[in-house]
Order: sequence, then C-alpha cells, then structure tokens
Amino acid sequence: MYRRISVHLDQGFDCKRRTQAAIGLAKRHQAELVGIYATSAPPQYYYGESVLMSRALNVMKDLQAQGRDSVQNAFLAAASQADIPAQVRSDDTSPSASVALHGRVSDLIIVSQLNRDDVEAAHENEFVEQTLLTAGRPVLVVPSSGHFPVIGERVLYCWDGSRESARALADAAPVLRMADHLVVLTMDEGAATRGVGSASFDDLASYCEAQGMPRPEHVRRDIKGVGVGSTILNAAADYSADLIVMGAYGHSKLREWAMGGATASILKTMTVPIMFSH
Repeated sequence: MYRRISVHLDQGFDCKRRTQAAIGLAKRHQAELVGIYATSAPPQYYYGESVLMSRALNVMKDLQAQGRDSVQNAFLAAASQADIPAQVRSDDTSPSASVALHGRVSDLIIVSQLNRDDVEAAHENEFVEQTLLTAGRPVLVVPSSGHFPVIGERVLYCWDGSRESARALADAAPVLRMADHLVVLTMDEGAATRGVGSASFDDLASYCEAQGMPRPEHVRRDIKGVGVGSTILNAAADYSADLIVMGAYGHSKLREWAMGGATASILKTMTVPIMFSH
C-alpha cells in the first residue's frame, strides 16, 4: 500500500476537491498525508527599486504568508477530522519545483487539472506537465470538475508494451491490488499494427494475478479517426472506470517542456482521475 501521499495545496477552489481525493486514498491505504503549499514567489528585483517598491514587496509577502497559513490549517483540520496523520511543507520556489522536490519522498503526488477559471490557484505555465516530468513519482491528476468519492475500485489501464506503460503498472500496483475490476486497454490503427512490439495479453494477465491484482479484462480499440485521448476517455466511460492509469510520454529540450500528443490531449479533456507515470 502507499504509505505517504503528497497533495498540492494553494488558495484555489479546486484545492478542496483534490484534498478530499487525497484523504479518501489515504484512508484506503492507511497512509499519511503531506500537504505541499506552493505558490509563485513574488518578484525579488525591480528596476529603479524604491522604498515604495520595497514596502509593496513586503505587503505581498505578508499576504502570501497569511494565505499559506489559512490553507495549511484547513488541510490539517480536514486530515485530523478524518483521523489521518498529516504534515505540511512549503517554500518560495515555483509550484512545479516545490511539488516535485517535496513529493519525491512520497509514494504518490496529487495535483489538479489546469483550470483557468480558478484565478486564486498557483498557476504556472505547464504546471502539471512539468510536475509529471520532473517529480520521479506517479502523479494523480484530479479533473477540475466532478465529484470523486472513490478512486481505484474500477480501473482502466492503458497498455502498449512501452517502458512508460510498464512503469505505470508498477507505480499503480498498490491501487490495483485493491481494485475490484481491472480493464486493460490496448489501441491500434488497424489490423496491421496489432501485437507489434508488445508482450501478449496472457503474459500481462498472469503477471497482474501474480501481483495480487484482479485478473484483467482485455479491450482493444481502433484509434483511427478517433485519436488516442478520445479512445481512452470513451473506454473509461464504457466501463464506468473511476481511475485511468497510463504512462506520460514527453521529453525536455532547452528547458521547453513537450508532452506526447496523447498526454497533452487527455490532460485538457479528462473526465475521471488519471494516474500518470513517467
């Protein structure tokens, strides 16, 4: 089981939704929670810095400290009410750097899908993507709308035989061992691509059973004319999945982050929580 779960905290209205998701998973796994308060640091330097600018900077810092204390106290109170041990962390780095740094000593990190209407959230360019690529831990992304009282009873796992999908299976193992139903989704672009470069489903199924997971049900979908992201979300709806497990495909180049097309697409249109592994 997961023993420590980290969750991103900020002043946005989506913070409560992901905190409740974290509490639900922590209760299920008898884990402790770590709340990571992350917000963009105020500017440190000004051209022609004046006393007025210095005072404005101090006011900004004081307001941020007040907001941080309020959010952290609410998080600790919610965890205490659920009888879950909890701690808090914070620093003045960027949100993704802060969450990645503190989250590396956790089994799982929970963040929210980007919600541009959530103006009080700790926004940053490609916050979720950067966290996925730099944390070194599986990241559970909670959609910006919807209620998710249970996560992990009915799981859709995306398998293509790649390193990323194999890593995702291992990272999600604690959740999958507690699942009631597991569906393995494989996708292709027609008959010519089926079975190319991947282990057989029977091998995968026997591995899952050896790991104490439910014997998976296999579903194959053709993505031609539909796309990977839509195919995954359609399958999740068809099988009433409350969690999707998949690899996150991406790379860094000159500090510009680029996610694979499927990952970027599904991050924009997701309807159920998704556990990404990179």
